[in-house]
Amino acid sequence: MIELFSYDFIIYAVIASILASFSASILSNYIVLKKMEFIGEGAAHTAFGGIALAILLNLNVDLISIITAILFGTTIYFIGKREKINENSIIGMILSFSMALGVIFLYLKPGYTPEITSYLFGDILMVTSNDVMILSFISFVIFLFVILFNKELKYYAFNPKMAKNYGIPVNMINYLFLIIVSVVVVTSVKIIGVILVTSLLITPGAISKLFAKSLNQMLIISGFIGIFSGFLGILIAYFINIPPGPSIVVTLFSIFIFSYIINYLKNKTFSKRA
Repeated sequence: MIELFSYDFIIYAVIASILASFSASILSNYIVLKKMEFIGEGAAHTAFGGIALAILLNLNVDLISIITAILFGTTIYFIGKREKINENSIIGMILSFSMALGVIFLYLKPGYTPEITSYLFGDILMVTSNDVMILSFISFVIFLFVILFNKELKYYAFNPKMAKNYGIPVNMINYLFLIIVSVVVVTSVKIIGVILVTSLLITPGAISKLFAKSLNQMLIISGFIGIFSGFLGILIAYFINIPPGPSIVVTLFSIFIFSYIINYLKNKTFSKRA
């Protein structure tokens, strides 16, 4: 175990996976409560288009991915304000459009592009100290966002119409939330991969919802689950030599199944006593 942390890339991977899992886990509560599970899928697949463009033009992948994420969140926000168009419909259209562009960009790139596989499924060898710094900053921003807008986010998650009546800037909160979620997704791609990153934005919130009695409890439970699954997933990946992204996802889902069984048995016991 000790020799594991003698490699810089392992240290970076562990820290980055914990930060990415923690950030996504906190946001997953609001995503689950608002039934916005599709947004993670949309942001991830939109990131694919940005990554492919960066590879084609030999640009900085991280920078282009973040710009793509901001454009994705902004587009959903402004088009989604029109009640005639469902938000999920917008995400679905952008998702397909971006994936199509990504395929075209990769087709236009001469030669073989093996790095795209790393972005699709995650690769700890790609994680650098710069990635850790970016994820640390994003985690800090999310922490501040949740602390400073705690009351507003509660209304946003449970009853946005009532929030407007109380003078809460729902549109601003919604826009910031969409941007933050999109950025978290694209910065987590190196760890978990485009295909699997949605799991981080759904599973922790689903688990915390089984046990928590308030939103604050959900935040604490999901945060712990995110840190634990990120760390354990990397360890399992290292010791049995499997990709870290799938390892983290399988770890998360295993925790969900275990939690669901515990919750089911607990409710069954209480119902019998009643």
